[in-house]
Amino acid sequence: MTDAPEPQNPRSQRPLDAAHIAAEAIGAHVQHASDLPADLPPADLSEARTAFGRLREIADLHPQTEGLMRVAVCGATRYLAIGRRIGDIGIVRDAHLFLATLSLRDEDDPLPHRALAEASVDLMLAEARQSGFPRALDTYRTVVAISLARGGDPNVACAHAKGAANLVALALEADAPLEADRALADLARLEADQPEILPVRQQRGRGLFNRVAHAARRAETGTLSAATSASQPAAVGGLTELAALIEVARRAPVDPDLVDLAAEGLFAFVTGLGTRGEVALARRHYDDLSSLAQLPEAGPPVRRRLADAAFNLITDLCESGETELATLLYGDLSGLSVVHDDDPSICLAHAKASANLVLTHRDRGDHAAANIIADDLRSLVFAHPENMELMEVATFLDLADV
Repeated sequence: MTDAPEPQNPRSQRPLDAAHIAAEAIGAHVQHASDLPADLPPADLSEARTAFGRLREIADLHPQTEGLMRVAVCGATRYLAIGRRIGDIGIVRDAHLFLATLSLRDEDDPLPHRALAEASVDLMLAEARQSGFPRALDTYRTVVAISLARGGDPNVACAHAKGAANLVALALEADAPLEADRALADLARLEADQPEILPVRQQRGRGLFNRVAHAARRAETGTLSAATSASQPAAVGGLTELAALIEVARRAPVDPDLVDLAAEGLFAFVTGLGTRGEVALARRHYDDLSSLAQLPEAGPPVRRRLADAAFNLITDLCESGETELATLLYGDLSGLSVVHDDDPSICLAHAKASANLVLTHRDRGDHAAANIIADDLRSLVFAHPENMELMEVATFLDLADV
């Protein structure tokens, strides 16, 4: 004969049941908020607010109820998701405050601290949009404080890294480069402290890319060049962090997403430098991109970026009168196109580069060289008769020759 199950205490079970009901009521609105981000019906939003208020009340009145912490954190996270998806910073702030309260009630339970770190990253982005960079920076410091207090928690480290990567972009947009540098230093330290956590390395790659992309977008001459004096720190930073991004992407185990990011960064530099006429430095970064594309982990996005970079650089070389170097680079692009003949993006880059070189050779009076490359373009078009973009390039050449 087995013992009968011990009856549950109805006084402790009722709050937990009520908390479950409130959390489920909040969860029912999350998908709706995602489907209708611009016009969530006021009645539905009111129901979510009411359910959240009820959940918070239960948690305040029955803090010792077993299992209630997990339900409260779940409900708060769902409520925050609603605020994030409809852009309501008030909801995000309320959910964040509730999670902060929960985290103070139990230092040993990692769950509320992890949720608070993640919520702080969401709040940081919301504050940047609503109130500006200083409020976002204050919220990021909350993430740092949680991370320092719970340094051994990989989930908190990942949230910290995500916040730091976001802060790099926010700081640069707000013209606060020193804060961007501090965030990048945080990312380097986080990866050094826990090198086995791939998401931390990925977020460091994002942070470096944000810095690189910002430098590449800047229009001032010399921003992307190697600095010759201390008066050009921004230039040094952009190049230094581009090198760091490539190094992070190549580090074993090689992560395809980081390789893609590094390729995007290199493409931005090749394009920016070439446009500014700094073709020698652009060519060096193009060689880095070509080397990156040789990695086994490099997929179609990297190869397409390599093809686009080749086309852009060929155009810049033609405009600067370096036709011979452009022709050599065209050979690389043509070879890439042959190997990946099934990729329309690479074929299109090949076709456009062909057209530029044909026109350049014709302008120089070198019709023999122009005809050789025109024949290459014809072969490409004949191999893909269904590709109308290739046909348009060939047609443009015919019109230009009339």
